[in-house]
Amino acid sequence: MKFSHSLKYNAVPDWQEHYLNYSQLKKLIYSLQAQDLQVVDEGGRVDTERLNALEGSSKALKKLKGKFQLGRSGKNGKGRKAGEGDADAEGDVQVETFELSDIKKKSAQNKLQALVDFDRRSSLSSDRTLFNPQDTFLSKLIDERSKIDDFYKKLEAQLYGRFATVVSDLQKSGALVDTHSRPHGGDGDGGDHESFELRTQPEHQLRRRESLASKRTTNDSLAPGRASQPEDDEEEDEEEEFDEHTHENTALLNYSDFNVKSQKKAIIKKNLIDLYVDLVQLKSFIELNRIGFFKITKKFDKTLECNVRNELIESGEFFKDTYVFQPLTLEVLDSKITKVIEFYAFITNADLALCKEELRSYLRDFIVWERNTVWKDMLGLESQNNTIASAGRPNAKGDIGALESNTHLEYRTWNLPKPIKCRYFTWSCIKVPQLFFTLKALKLYIIIACTIILLAVPTFNDEAQHRCMALVACVAFLWASEALPLFVTALLVPLLVVLFRVMKSDGKVMNAADASSTILAKMWSSTIMVLLAGFTLAAALSKYNIARVLASYLLTFAGTKPRNVLLMIMGVCFFLSMWISNVAAPVLTYSLIQPVLKSLGYESPFAKAIVLGVALSANVGGMASPIASPQNIIAMDYLKDYNVGWGQFFAIALPSSFLAMLTIWLLLLCTFKINGTQLKKYTPIKEKFTLKQYYIMVVTLATILLWCVLSKLENVFGSSGQIAVIPIVLFFGTGLLGTQDINNFPWAIVILAMGGIALGGAVSSSGLLTTIAGALQRRVMDFPLYAVMAIFGIVMLVVGTFVSHTVSAIIIIPLMQEVGDKLPGAKSAPILVFACTLLSSCGMGLASSGFPNVTAISMTDEVGNRYLTVNNFITRGVPASFLAFICVITLGFGIMNSVLKGV
Repeated sequence: MKFSHSLKYNAVPDWQEHYLNYSQLKKLIYSLQAQDLQVVDEGGRVDTERLNALEGSSKALKKLKGKFQLGRSGKNGKGRKAGEGDADAEGDVQVETFELSDIKKKSAQNKLQALVDFDRRSSLSSDRTLFNPQDTFLSKLIDERSKIDDFYKKLEAQLYGRFATVVSDLQKSGALVDTHSRPHGGDGDGGDHESFELRTQPEHQLRRRESLASKRTTNDSLAPGRASQPEDDEEEDEEEEFDEHTHENTALLNYSDFNVKSQKKAIIKKNLIDLYVDLVQLKSFIELNRIGFFKITKKFDKTLECNVRNELIESGEFFKDTYVFQPLTLEVLDSKITKVIEFYAFITNADLALCKEELRSYLRDFIVWERNTVWKDMLGLESQNNTIASAGRPNAKGDIGALESNTHLEYRTWNLPKPIKCRYFTWSCIKVPQLFFTLKALKLYIIIACTIILLAVPTFNDEAQHRCMALVACVAFLWASEALPLFVTALLVPLLVVLFRVMKSDGKVMNAADASSTILAKMWSSTIMVLLAGFTLAAALSKYNIARVLASYLLTFAGTKPRNVLLMIMGVCFFLSMWISNVAAPVLTYSLIQPVLKSLGYESPFAKAIVLGVALSANVGGMASPIASPQNIIAMDYLKDYNVGWGQFFAIALPSSFLAMLTIWLLLLCTFKINGTQLKKYTPIKEKFTLKQYYIMVVTLATILLWCVLSKLENVFGSSGQIAVIPIVLFFGTGLLGTQDINNFPWAIVILAMGGIALGGAVSSSGLLTTIAGALQRRVMDFPLYAVMAIFGIVMLVVGTFVSHTVSAIIIIPLMQEVGDKLPGAKSAPILVFACTLLSSCGMGLASSGFPNVTAISMTDEVGNRYLTVNNFITRGVPASFLAFICVITLGFGIMNSVLKGV
């Protein structure tokens, strides 16, 4: 398990922000590595603007220092005259070289402080000081160390205060004797190390003495003239009668359970359990952070060829000035935990070893209850972590602007030739944040410029259509370039629709209030409910292991022949994609075939064929059912106007997609040499289904059946969105799925679909769609329907390869509907919409084409070697896209022509 995951598993949720910030330090290491690679320019000269940000290895530093001295003292730069200025520059270099070498000569004991002092001096004289990556990294480590140390001291003081309270309670009860106290040394808070002795007389003797003492106290405290004896006799009689009827398994309490001593004992017992849990978690806080320092310094040393871990961490020099990592701190904490166990054993009158195991059981139960949501978060996001694992690494261009997640902005600075003085301010330089010079910023500048040009240059005679064209171009470019995250652009759509004033009603442009209400109402529709129902079914089938067990039995039938195993694995992924979406299906399939992949090397042709086959079959499986992918759900909203239901969708999509999967399987057999691979028979997951699992399967099948016969039940349910409510209520209402499950839904996809629906509604309302469709219809009206489908199918295939499949469908499908409505024949519109919907899933030529491809390119073996390269996707993905395209326009078109009837 990766340490970042282990940290999330084991961290106390309430202390989360006080642990070592491992992920941020990892990003810092990658950014330091990227900066180190960019310091020297192509001409061999040092980029002086990056000197203050240089954070590289000692090896890179020596190489850079040699080049720096040669460039400054051996040669004169362009435009520099030899003379006094050069002498000053050489003097600066000598000072810098002396300071750096002086640090390296320091002993291990003083090296850390020397680096800190050096970093402080560099901040005071940044124009002449050169520091290496070790300085920046150690500065961050010191900050983390201080944060951890300060938090631990506060937490320890609180817990030790609670410990003292428990000790005081035990002393008052007479169960504990304070023998002596002695101060202990160290760097701690100077508290006393206490020694206690527990009384050893049997508990029944203590209870007897306590009872007698309690009675004496009660009798002595009674008023002289009060008639108390009859009441005492009555109480004793009631107690005897109560004891006679008290049984072992009951909640009724007798007199002894109500006395003060018994209540105090129960309270002390509960306090001891809580204190034990907190003290053990406090110890894990020390251990986890110490491991974190070892792990992150090891990663730093490996990445930048340094020796920080050996010199500072393993030697203990880094922890010397802290309190939390001192051996004595851990010893005192262990002694407190041991004392708590002894106190608990005395209170419960049980064996010490049994009490220790009982407290451990309390601890495990507490952790499972307290951190259950954290574990579910990790399990839900595990697949997403695999797909974005490379996001924190520097890209080939070394774009650091997207890597830094520090709280401080980086700036580009330009010095003014002469300071500008105002009444209260003086400007000597211009500082602009670095984020304005990143690649994403450049994309935004171009998109904004294009939008402004389209708004300024008339493109249509109608003003609303003219503005709508600019809006569509702006949103399409944002989605295609991903200058903003896809779901952010989707959320921006309703705002732009209102600002651009494109919504019409009765031929007139709506005011802002009416347009806002209309466009926001369109975003939550029956389509979104079906999408949520699909995610609900997927969550239930996955959470209760139903999909995994069924898939494992399918893999068992494959035998040991590589070609059969590959076909069955692709078939399993294809089947799973139909019901739990082609986003989650590849992740589940990869987890099932891990035993096969582990037995193969990452360079094995069969391993490459399996990983690539899963991705490609998931893509074509994404067009096999209406809930297999978001674009299918969106398309069903358009197809309902032509009486196309789930039955017709399956009749067309299932044969076409299955044939596409078979042709892709043959392609992989021809391009990968897999026949020589030796395999073992796959073992199924033998799990007996419970009533819950049968309940989930019945609800799932019933929901799908209702969707299939919706056309016969429209008078009952009205729309597919109402049927979608059924599984949501039955699964979440019965507790089979919880709040955390709905939190784990891919809401970014839901928001993307909502934005697409809003954009389609705006384009249709403005009349732009009708105008464009009319222009296209005049150009293709003489073409046969098959040719029109093939032409627009190629457009969809190309767009889907470079852009998200869902985004391409959102943009092109509404246009296909309008074009089809203007062509002769009632079948034209549904055939064009259906064909383009299926072909949107066929764009799989690049590693970035769709979620399955992104997941596949990120698949690595146990040591981090990737199974696939971008070249593997291009050489197999592009032919696979054309094979799927041919299957749709041949077999698919034939079935569509016979099944679809139009309006």
